[in-house]
Amino acid sequence: MSAVLINALASTAGGGITYLRNVLPRLGSGNQSHRYSVFAPPEHLKDYAQFASDHLSIETSPAKGTLARMWWEQTALRSLLKSRRMDVLLSLGNFAMFRSPVPQILFNRNDLYFSPEFATDLRARKLHKLLFTHQMKSWLARQSIKQATINVAPTAAFANRIQATEGLRGSKIEALRFGFDSESFKANQEPLPETLLAKLNLNANCRRLLYVSHYNYFRNFEALIRALPIIKSKLQQRGEDVQLILTTDIRRGATYGDYDATSAAKLIDLLAVRKDVAMLGAVEYGKLHQLYSLCDMFVCPSYSESFGHPLVEAMASGLPVVAANLPVHREICEDAAKYFNVFNEVELANECVRVLTDQSLREQLRKTGLQRSQQFSWDEHVRQLEALIHRVAGNSK
Repeated sequence: MSAVLINALASTAGGGITYLRNVLPRLGSGNQSHRYSVFAPPEHLKDYAQFASDHLSIETSPAKGTLARMWWEQTALRSLLKSRRMDVLLSLGNFAMFRSPVPQILFNRNDLYFSPEFATDLRARKLHKLLFTHQMKSWLARQSIKQATINVAPTAAFANRIQATEGLRGSKIEALRFGFDSESFKANQEPLPETLLAKLNLNANCRRLLYVSHYNYFRNFEALIRALPIIKSKLQQRGEDVQLILTTDIRRGATYGDYDATSAAKLIDLLAVRKDVAMLGAVEYGKLHQLYSLCDMFVCPSYSESFGHPLVEAMASGLPVVAANLPVHREICEDAAKYFNVFNEVELANECVRVLTDQSLREQLRKTGLQRSQQFSWDEHVRQLEALIHRVAGNSK
């Protein structure tokens, strides 16, 4: 049995939370072959404490702020590895410990560090300070890959993207696909709050398009907003209405981390579609399946992804999917989605209208999506992760 330290301090949002929510209970179930010490973000420590067991301890770092945390990871965490006689370090947050005293498995999960599209986007927005910070993080992420004993990525497409990056060609990146647990995802049977339901147009003649994401630039909200009046015009010719449902709030002055939603809010007002957009804000994860069930289609215009949990959630909920034509999206959905060229709002609108108005196509995508979603398993992910840890630990002895 190997002693494994999991550094999850940077797993503070989105896919990182989804990962820990599903993986920690499996590591703590008593069926695993290693002993784990997990360092979780302080703000989520209470949420994860329920998964602790005799061979899974959960604690956090005293460091406050990103820079302090990164310094702690390179110094105090190094001492902990030695004093606790850990055999393997599992780093979940894209950045490695430099010169780790034990074999290190690095999870590469952030496509932005390898995305020329994101850098171009920041330049176009004239966000020079954010661009500089992004470039520094990208450099650190690339150097981290060289420090790890084994690098993993959640999709083969993302692994290929990293390997095609200047300075990283020939790097060994293994694909370790993330999972999905349909039973757990749909376990909470409490309905959506009335305050959220009141924002939805539940009329029979309204077609509801869903996009599950907090606001940021690389999710490409602007392409979706520009497509909305085109979709609306074509559906109105059939006597139907449309509503775009978002799990964020796009308004002037709203900021989400480094991302300012003002320009997207102005676009909504310029195109006069605000009344056609339901902005729900963040929806509790346990109730998301209720929201999926009330919609007719899922749309994903993002231009940068390493996996895409909402795509799997949508397929498992029986929703047809329209997604940007990215290798990652095609790997996740295969034939269970229709694709459009990124940034082309006309293609995006046409594919949405095609799916919404063709019942046989919609049913085909629904059935294919349900079958495809069953190919994602957290149990299988944990099995492969344990095998990887065993291999790394064994090679170091």
